[in-house]
Amino acid sequence: MKTRNSTAKSNLGVHIGAAASLPTMAPIIAMLGAPVWAQDVADLERRVEALQAEVETLKSSRAPEAEEDNPYLLKDGDGIRIGDTTVSFGGFIKADAIIGSNGDGTENAYSVGLPRAFAAYARSDENDWQVGFTARESRFSFGTATVDVLDAVLTTYLEMDFNDNASGDGNEIVSNSYNPRLRQAFGSWKGWTIGQTYTTFSNLATLPEILNQGKMAGFIYTTQALIRYTMAVPGGKLLMSLENPEDASSSFEYADELAFAGDTLYDDQSIPDIVARYDITGDYGVYSVAGLVRRIDSRTDEAWTGAGSLSARIPTIGKDDVRLQYSYGALGRYMGLYLYPDSNYIAEMATGGDVDPFDSQGITAAYRHFWTAAWRSTLSVSHTEAVDDPFTTGTLGGLDSATSTHANLIWTPHPNMTYGIEYAYWDFDTYNKPGSDQYQQAMLSAQFQF
Repeated sequence: MKTRNSTAKSNLGVHIGAAASLPTMAPIIAMLGAPVWAQDVADLERRVEALQAEVETLKSSRAPEAEEDNPYLLKDGDGIRIGDTTVSFGGFIKADAIIGSNGDGTENAYSVGLPRAFAAYARSDENDWQVGFTARESRFSFGTATVDVLDAVLTTYLEMDFNDNASGDGNEIVSNSYNPRLRQAFGSWKGWTIGQTYTTFSNLATLPEILNQGKMAGFIYTTQALIRYTMAVPGGKLLMSLENPEDASSSFEYADELAFAGDTLYDDQSIPDIVARYDITGDYGVYSVAGLVRRIDSRTDEAWTGAGSLSARIPTIGKDDVRLQYSYGALGRYMGLYLYPDSNYIAEMATGGDVDPFDSQGITAAYRHFWTAAWRSTLSVSHTEAVDDPFTTGTLGGLDSATSTHANLIWTPHPNMTYGIEYAYWDFDTYNKPGSDQYQQAMLSAQFQF
């Protein structure tokens, strides 16, 4: 994000300059021998340390796990200094043209779609290609950094876009107007992060760079409300969090098989999801191991379950890198933007509502190659499959496995301008059905950061 005002740097420079003069003033202060002067110096030194910390690490607020090569997160900037607070504004305009097989180009220009929607397109009898244009992934964000809040820096971050679901308010008839949608909203202080942001269960530093953001079969990509504590440990850092529990069944239609006396089996859960992740970062790459513990409640039963995930970003030749992630367990809505359910609803109906957590696994591998400083490509392959036998009805019914392949060419002539073209191929297997179904998509994208 660009610098909006140099006031922050100028003010900081004055304070830091004052700090630099402290050693030369020390003999004079010592000669005066006044305790009140010593107290003032100690207080000034404490304030200078806080200001130096801001200069080094918090010139502006930024999204967690932000990486220079991740186009979907806010970049660092200086912002505008107001009192003890630096305020920053940023985001990007993203325009996409999507050509999809099997009838893509759905209501409200939700053409960017979701993997579970791609599976429905692949199963359909439609065989024509449809076109959709959209700018709904455009994003804006506000950040603040306030120094000396109980001897630490307090940061806040608010991020919104317009990529709501197809049934949300909006149209593509005349105005193409859409409501803003909350993506992230959190505050951070002394290692604590409270609010809504990306789940601790996934390290975004290992997210493959594709134009159709996060839409791979097996990658963990979820934002939700949480309380997280981050601490330094040998070799890296440890992140621990309590996160919003949800089995997601209320988001979809499963006809009458989910109903007991007209009510759904699941909704919000009684105990938060418990997540921990250990990161190791160095010149040799980024490596993470993460664990998830969940309790899923039905109207008549509950069960503890969980999942694990390993991820890495490994540098290779020049600026090239390999990105990997493998996950296993009761992943449900955490993986692939909810390709599999959190519980096997049909099996539970047969037992009168006993909870039966649904296990699945997913693996993603990507290689990013820089042709030049401005041109790069990513080839990403992601595969997920059901470990348990899937149920055969409902919106997600019968999906046994899904595989996605993305290949792109991206051009960044300036840090604030990115253009790209991407081809995606999906293959879906349905339980107890011969053969598989395919979906294809080509995407042109232009992104302008501010």
